[in-house]
Amino acid sequence: MSRRIGRIAAVAGITLLCSAHVGSPDVWYEGAAGPYHVVVYVQMPGVVPGIADISIQVVGAVPDQVTAMVNLFNASAGSPPPDVAKPAPGGGGWYRAPLWIMAPGSNSVTVAVKGSKGAGSVVVPVTAVANRRLPLERSLGGILAGLGVFLFAGLVTITGAAVRESVLRPGESPTRRRIWGARGAMVGSAAFVGLLLLGGKVWWDAEDQAFQDAMDRPFSSAASIAGAGQSRALQFEITDSAWVMRGDSMWLREHDKNTWSPLVTDHAKLMHLFLVRDPDMGALAHLHPTTKDSVHWTNPLPPLPPGRYRVFGDIVHESGFARTMVTTVDVPENSDFSRPTGGNAPTLSQDDAVYLGGAAPGDTAKLADGGTVVWERGTEPLMAGTPAPLRFSIREAGGAPAVLEPYLGMAGHAVVLRDDGTVFIHLHPMGTVSAASQATFAIRQQGDTVTGEIGRRIAADDSAMAGMAHTIAISTVSFPYAFPRPGRYRIWVQVRTQGNVETAAFEAEVRERGGKGASEQGTT
Repeated sequence: MSRRIGRIAAVAGITLLCSAHVGSPDVWYEGAAGPYHVVVYVQMPGVVPGIADISIQVVGAVPDQVTAMVNLFNASAGSPPPDVAKPAPGGGGWYRAPLWIMAPGSNSVTVAVKGSKGAGSVVVPVTAVANRRLPLERSLGGILAGLGVFLFAGLVTITGAAVRESVLRPGESPTRRRIWGARGAMVGSAAFVGLLLLGGKVWWDAEDQAFQDAMDRPFSSAASIAGAGQSRALQFEITDSAWVMRGDSMWLREHDKNTWSPLVTDHAKLMHLFLVRDPDMGALAHLHPTTKDSVHWTNPLPPLPPGRYRVFGDIVHESGFARTMVTTVDVPENSDFSRPTGGNAPTLSQDDAVYLGGAAPGDTAKLADGGTVVWERGTEPLMAGTPAPLRFSIREAGGAPAVLEPYLGMAGHAVVLRDDGTVFIHLHPMGTVSAASQATFAIRQQGDTVTGEIGRRIAADDSAMAGMAHTIAISTVSFPYAFPRPGRYRIWVQVRTQGNVETAAFEAEVRERGGKGASEQGTT
């Protein structure tokens, strides 16, 4: 019972996460809502139930009405009525709506737009998980402690006065017997109240522990290097018992664990694995390991310089729940892997990519094929919590605009990492949301709830997307995002040109947000 109450009491500190990331709680989406191009920014509440601040920008149109609503992935009751978003101060096509998120787990924000072009809607997946406790402020704790001491002293004093003087006539003095009786009553009441306080502390500690036990934590994982020479492989293992024992209903029941739904492909891959050398961030590998049991994963080790690497593994569940696992691995010295190419180089997937080197000295990065990637960041400094100008133009070696080919179904991918590893995000032009998570909600709305069938349909859609790869032809790519914290960041941008995956790296210094400007109207 205590554990159940503890789950309900998970209002005491919840960070909401979406898609594959670490330390970047807000959700961004850019894309189509029917005939309208929209940008959706969801500022997640600090607790659940809690109010999410949803900002919606309708680009190039003035709609008659913008609405938004939140619903749980597996909600069995009817959908809540949508709330009408009101124009945000400052204009810019932004509309805002505060909405309650009532339950943890996979949720969706449905945005609908009506206007002269007709009506359209889009589903933006968000994931609510409890993963931290909010501390009691020292000042508030001091006030509450002072009030508690005052009430305790008052109760003991009143008890003593009642025994000593409550039955005396006016002007009569208490006898010695009554005085000692009052003192005994005060000691007894103090002991009684003390026992109540002790019982309350024991109860509170039990509830607090139950809440901590119920908090969502990243799956524990481990990475290692196996083999030697050309057969050297990176092995990644999900070691978390809740996942390893997911098929054992008795074990789950005994350990009070939930059953996790199967994994689904995201951009045709079950896992996106990133390795970044620490601390210089001088090497990046974007890999897609294979697995037979969804626990043990393997991938040929790419040509990486020796050192310790941060490892980030992105997966998506059939429920739409997206998570990132974090671990480290030590890559040893090996002369066979000193160069990216050659007879001793490992055989990597055509979608795997390796980048060796530091960040570009400015806003222009040179690619291995002689082309360039230009970060159109503008002149304004980057501020935490405000939309970042992550727009990049790609040019061929001769200076002509490059023709981008889809890389894993997208015009480009970006990886953002804070230098201390506390912020990691895998971005797409559609934002921070996972395409697979969005697909699960779309399939669910069509009435398909069969376990495993959602994953098969997503895999089929990924195959169809790969078959239409030749239809994308652009030379610029942008990623909607806002840096969550000030600090030094590295940004890797990955695109495919002429069949090859090219990577460019940039440095970003993000400042603490100062005064609010016009560019912040949809973010505050």
